Amino acid sequence: MGRLLKSLCSGCLFVIVAASSSPTSVAMACETPVYRYAMYRWQPAPYEVYFFHDQPASEQDQRVQKMLTEFERGSDARANVACIPVNIAEDSELTSVPPDVKKAWLEREDKQLPCYFISTPYGAGISFEQLDEAKVESLVESPARKSLAAQLETGKLGVFVMLGGKDAAENEATEAILNALVEEVREGKLSLYVSPADAPAESEPATAKSDFDLGFIKINRDEPEEQWLVRSLLAMEPDLPNEERPMIFLVYGRARALLPYIGKGITRENLIREIEFISGACSCTVKEQNPGIDLLVRYDWDSAAAALAEKFGNEEGNETQFGPEMFFPELIIPDSGSPAAADVAGAEIDEPITDNTIIEQAADGVDADTNLTASESNDGVEATPTETLVDPELAATPTGSEVATVTPTPTPQAPNNVDGSSPSSATSIWIVGAGVAVALIVLFGITFVVLRPR
Repeated sequence: MGRLLKSLCSGCLFVIVAASSSPTSVAMACETPVYRYAMYRWQPAPYEVYFFHDQPASEQDQRVQKMLTEFERGSDARANVACIPVNIAEDSELTSVPPDVKKAWLEREDKQLPCYFISTPYGAGISFEQLDEAKVESLVESPARKSLAAQLETGKLGVFVMLGGKDAAENEATEAILNALVEEVREGKLSLYVSPADAPAESEPATAKSDFDLGFIKINRDEPEEQWLVRSLLAMEPDLPNEERPMIFLVYGRARALLPYIGKGITRENLIREIEFISGACSCTVKEQNPGIDLLVRYDWDSAAAALAEKFGNEEGNETQFGPEMFFPELIIPDSGSPAAADVAGAEIDEPITDNTIIEQAADGVDADTNLTASESNDGVEATPTETLVDPELAATPTGSEVATVTPTPTPQAPNNVDGSSPSSATSIWIVGAGVAVALIVLFGITFVVLRPR
């Protein structure tokens, strides 16, 4: 139930707010493309680094664990990695680790300690290793991954990552298919979903060139700097490490890779289906219900998401990149020194106060509906400041040549707004509150229907 509620709330919160704050229009589905929604909202799952030991950690192991912790909790360029110490002396039955990790340890022939076990977020073991600082750096970062993340930040639909095979002719044929497909997308020759944020205005002339783009990175399996990336890609399926044909992975969002096409399966038609998925409208479901596996990449994804939101504007999924005034402008009370406050103050004064008119503070008993102005319009008839409407008991002690008159206003008070076209703040709060309440009732009703006993 918790996962369902998390899915509904995280994916559809913006829809609920939009529906409640605008009663005349109800958003029925998310219109944000998958690749952008994934960048805004889908946090990469962590790769787990288990430190098996039976003695206190050495100085080098302490440095390794400190590095991993800093990458995990860094303020800027974080990596989706977690360091988990496992003391064999205290937990000989390995009750503190997941079953797949325990199984990998028990099946390992060389149980020399200490050692590190790297596991993917979905439970596939990559390898047992002896780690040092240099290996930790290469574990989370490499030239190909930097290029991959930088291209995704620019707003590209995705990036094709090609692992070359042993057959040179197959590699050339695969590369030709990818280059042609990237060019087709760039030139607008493929009919892809266009969200409202991407649709050109009616006044803008139609152009042949598309705003969509794809990236392409070719990786040699033997490149020393890319060994951890290659291992991560090959760990996506059990039989991939033994595969010698070229492979194509389409990566989108925050470095989430789709399962690969291999050898003769690498066709234009198959790859177009992948492109249509990541460029299509998002279903706003939880990340784990969408195809793909997170890669281990150290990058400032929050800044990348903010850059994408700046480029494409306010859309579902990136509401965390904007302030509350974007959604509830009528509830934001301006500062007294702000230009908005000055406009409101100026609108409430019908005529400027001259140097010869002095406004004195009234006694505490003055009614709140009484206006202290030099002149007041009542039913279209102007009342001059010299009329004998001053109550001596309410007037303050004179301190100048003239004292402003206190003019009662028997007519009903006008709305707080200047032109009377929008509701007051209190009314807006009630409208928003009622909308949210209705949306929550509907949400819990849907949850009850889905989870009812069968």
